[in-house]
Amino acid sequence: MEFDLKQLAVAIKAIAEEKNLPEETVQEVVEQALAAAYRRDYGDREQEVRVSMNLNSGEVTAYTSKEVVEKVEDPAFEISLTEAQAVRKNAKIGETVEISEKVESFGRVAAQTAKQVILQRLREAERDIVLAEYEDKIGTVINAIVSRVEGRIVRVELGKAQGIMPMSEQIQGERYYPGQRLKVYLKDVEKG
Repeated sequence: MEFDLKQLAVAIKAIAEEKNLPEETVQEVVEQALAAAYRRDYGDREQEVRVSMNLNSGEVTAYTSKEVVEKVEDPAFEISLTEAQAVRKNAKIGETVEISEKVESFGRVAAQTAKQVILQRLREAERDIVLAEYEDKIGTVINAIVSRVEGRIVRVELGKAQGIMPMSEQIQGERYYPGQRLKVYLKDVEKG
């Protein structure tokens, strides 16, 4: 899979607009996903990997951290002093050195891993933004639309979020029906 980073840059912009997220957040999510894909194809699942994309030059670089040792026993996590000094002249035994490698392609399974990580992290980022938006509104009256009435619990739509009005928070004797518009007091916000 060759990288067409011009298309990726356009996709990052489009996703940022569609999901109402900052472009930097979307790029970080893609870099984290590519790091997971790199670990799957080239490294060890426990390996510390960071990926950087240069959208202008089209380069994807993976950085792995390795400990400088006298005798290498696990090449995924360790590097000899001689090799480390080729990367960083003043490297010493016991230190950690970051090794960079240009990434040209990923396998199909690694690409699937990257896709899953991207989707999961984008959902998390969206959820965090909505949560922050409603945390600012705690203690205020906002508009809501009744979506469902389940026994004594009323579920309401608040725009980008959903709310629950338990029996204890409802006006005694008032009836609620789907589609009904309400003004509700936002008491609390929970991630979920």
